[in-house]
Amino acid sequence: MRETERIADQLKRAFHGDAWHGPSVREALEGVTAEIAFARPLPNAHTIWELVHHIAAWADIVRRRIERENVKVTGALDFPPVTDPSETGWQQSLKRLETAESELRKTALQIPESRLEEPAVEGGSLVYVQLHGVVQHSLYHAGQIVLLKKALLE
Repeated sequence: MRETERIADQLKRAFHGDAWHGPSVREALEGVTAEIAFARPLPNAHTIWELVHHIAAWADIVRRRIERENVKVTGALDFPPVTDPSETGWQQSLKRLETAESELRKTALQIPESRLEEPAVEGGSLVYVQLHGVVQHSLYHAGQIVLLKKALLE
C-alpha cells in the first residue's frame, strides 16, 4: 500500500468511522439536529454547527494548499458563520463537510508520493504534515462535539 493510500485511509476513518481512538466526526454527529447544532451550551465555546463549518473549512484549505493555492486564512474562512439555522441549512452544512472530506481524500490519492515531502505551499509545512494535521484536527473537534452533545442532551 502506498503512503498516500494509508493517509487517505486515516482521513476516512477520522471522518466516517472505524477509527482506533473512538467516534469519528460523523459518528459524533449522529442524532444531531439543527436545533442541537445551533445551541450554545457553553457561553464562550463554539457550537457544534460552527465546529462542523470549521472542520470542513480546514479540509478544504489543506486540499487547496496541496493543489498549490496559497490560501489566506481569515476569521470568516476559519470559522464560517451559520447563516441559515434551519434543518435545511444544517443538512447543507453536513453535505459541505462530506464534500470537503471526500475531495481532500481524492486529492491525497492523486498526488505523487514525492509530493508528501514537499511544502504544501512555499514556506509552509509539508504536505505529509498537513494531511495528518487534518486527521488530528478533525478528531480533536469530534471530541468537542461529543462533549457539547452531552451538555445539551443530558
